[in-house]
Amino acid sequence: MEDLETWLERVYQANGEHQTLAALYDQWAGDYDQQLWASGNPYIAIATGLVGRHVTDYGARILDAGCGTGNMAQVLHQMGYQNIDGLDPSSGMLAIAQRKEVYQQLHQLYLDSQIDLQDASYDAVVAAGVLTHGHAPPEALDGILKIARSGAAIIFSLSLIAFEEYGFKQKIDELDASGAWEKLDQSLLFRTYPFSDKEANLRHWVMAYRKC
Repeated sequence: MEDLETWLERVYQANGEHQTLAALYDQWAGDYDQQLWASGNPYIAIATGLVGRHVTDYGARILDAGCGTGNMAQVLHQMGYQNIDGLDPSSGMLAIAQRKEVYQQLHQLYLDSQIDLQDASYDAVVAAGVLTHGHAPPEALDGILKIARSGAAIIFSLSLIAFEEYGFKQKIDELDASGAWEKLDQSLLFRTYPFSDKEANLRHWVMAYRKC
């Protein structure tokens, strides 16, 4: 079994190329849950905490964008949220997510500036571990806003390196200036993989906004 750091390196080297990324995640799917939970990455705990703080309706229609094998939705379901859809480009990841029986619908789609889902159809969107270099681009925030209803909570993790070097700061500044959303919350910066020597310098936040 390949270790977490090997898979992460392969994913980053894909440079966001859709077919390569989907194939890598298909291959990783069988070991993904075990390696993710063993990594000590706290983003699921922090993101679900912010959902609990800012999405008070347990019947809210939530999109788990970049859902992978369904770890985020599994925790949200255990918290009482019942109306969750998932989106991910990897058929292998989605097959495992389906078996968890926590989603209303699963969509095999990419997270980008255009998402082939109905506009203004979600009360909240959660995107954890996907808005970063080599994955979904900054323009994916435009796609998320299009499918979110007015007043929807948008909760996402973001790495420091993606913010500073890969265009996310500029996109967030643009959306702030346009009045497209308002900031609700932001976690402290945390170590993404605290048990990894190779990824020791990687840091993330989880942020929460509301669509205006």
